[in-house]
Amino acid sequence: MVLLYNMQPTDLRRLTPLLQRNGIVVRTIPKEQYAIPLNVLLGYKAPGKLLPSLGVELAEPMLVMHGFSSEQVDTVLALLRESSIRVDLKAVTTPTNLAWTSLQVYAELRRERESFLKRNG
Repeated sequence: MVLLYNMQPTDLRRLTPLLQRNGIVVRTIPKEQYAIPLNVLLGYKAPGKLLPSLGVELAEPMLVMHGFSSEQVDTVLALLRESSIRVDLKAVTTPTNLAWTSLQVYAELRRERESFLKRNG
């Protein structure tokens, strides 16, 4: 499954069928669900006491891949390149980040990017 965040409608209309044709389930996550842990969004854990939604949109698109082999990750990256859809913030779920909210994943991806740019800038 791919979770998509803050995608431009035209990019979403182009990317969703490409992913689906490759057998990938696509779920668009609205900003009202950004405070819900990934394991709840993915249906692995029942929602307990949830943080209230901040209703704040992410500053840029984000894509989270769940349950993917390295070949499937490569397929998604190739589809993004071929379709000229830019999503700088991409993640694969791990046992650790499954307990994170979408906002936490977003913050971590931004921190990682900033660190990378400082080292390689």
